[in-house]
Amino acid sequence: MKKYKRPPVMPAQCATCPFRNGVDRKYSQLRDMLAESAMNESSRICHSTGSNNAFHKRTGKPEKLCRGARDLQLGYFHAIGFIAAATDEAWEAKCAELGL
Repeated sequence: MKKYKRPPVMPAQCATCPFRNGVDRKYSQLRDMLAESAMNESSRICHSTGSNNAFHKRTGKPEKLCRGARDLQLGYFHAIGFIAAATDEAWEAKCAELGL
């Protein structure tokens, strides 16, 4: 069985990240839907990467996980005590501990 390779996470929120404060309403109106999906389904792919997303047919860039959605996940998992800190390093340590 082939092991799943998780896409890398964006190092920072992109300029049009729906989770960015002050971003144009075109993007921010998706925030609640994307947050619910990130918390209940799976990590979100950044709309500035990959293809066939809400705004771009093809970006020409490899898929990366959305930094804004990841920060939301990290904050929640830290708040409930699942990870030691709201950081990528704490998330990676938990994934290693769980064999993911």
